[in-house]
Amino acid sequence: MERKVNWGILGCAEIARVRTIPGLLKVKNANLYAVASRSEKKACEFKNLFGAERAYGSYDALLKDKDVEAVYIPIPNALHYKWVEKAAKAGKHILCEKPLALNETEARRMYEICEKEGVILAEAFAYRHAPLVQKVKQLIREGTVGKVKYIESHLTDVLTDMGNIRMNKELGGGAFYDMACYNVSVISYLLEKEPLHVKAFAEMDSEYGVDVSNTFLLQYDDNVQAAGYSSLNSYARGYYAVIGEKGRIEVPCNFNCRNICRFTVVIDGFVDNVEILDEKRIEYAVMCPDNYMLEIKQFEECIQGNVSSLVSKEETLMNIRILDKIIQSANE
Repeated sequence: MERKVNWGILGCAEIARVRTIPGLLKVKNANLYAVASRSEKKACEFKNLFGAERAYGSYDALLKDKDVEAVYIPIPNALHYKWVEKAAKAGKHILCEKPLALNETEARRMYEICEKEGVILAEAFAYRHAPLVQKVKQLIREGTVGKVKYIESHLTDVLTDMGNIRMNKELGGGAFYDMACYNVSVISYLLEKEPLHVKAFAEMDSEYGVDVSNTFLLQYDDNVQAAGYSSLNSYARGYYAVIGEKGRIEVPCNFNCRNICRFTVVIDGFVDNVEILDEKRIEYAVMCPDNYMLEIKQFEECIQGNVSSLVSKEETLMNIRILDKIIQSANE
């Protein structure tokens, strides 16, 4: 029988409250042992809300608890490096929210520290654990739409609270880090390679100094192309599409969707005087459990030594490297 893993939550962020902790509570061998906040009052609120055993008024206090085996880090992006390092030196396995780091140099150092301390580090991209994107990748590998020529991914929302950390430059805010990382991730996952050329554009907020929308273009060695759009000031949408020589796959779903998710494959059409005729549309329905539950469960299997992290070190480093180039291009 597999033993229970005692989890500590390093920060009472909204993503922890709404998605990750509820997902953790669904995992049989996961024990919500401790929560920490910079405010003891907030930590106690979380403790009482979710039934944790301990509440700490500082992150350091939680890390000193020898009964905590794994920590989840949902705090602002600019603080990831500091607390991953501290958690590793405290001997804790670490699941850290995306993006893992603000640049490739930071990310490499974080992995080096964790490897030296003998702990597991994984970037938390919950959608990667969902059967939805895995089914899309399976269809691509099976040649359902032929050779892939183009992929696009969109993730947008309207942020109305200007006090939100996404508008804080010092904390690693902006649409690049919060949303474009999803677009880069899904494109890389489906194509399984790194682009040769990168071009990007951004809409910057003059008051807050962060990008509020951005577009990037990627070109690969075999002339496959990809594009991504993300925004904090556009109508909410999650969508990605794959265009192949023989058809297309359209996925009109938010990345972290739940329950029955539907997407469409379109094949077998032909062009007659600029009109597309006789297209065959196949609708797929995929049952998606809670992605965050799947993420916690998979990370625990890594701790038990049964599997490797689904979001690998190599994948994380490649995607951060691509995002670095995208941000650099937008700033030129």
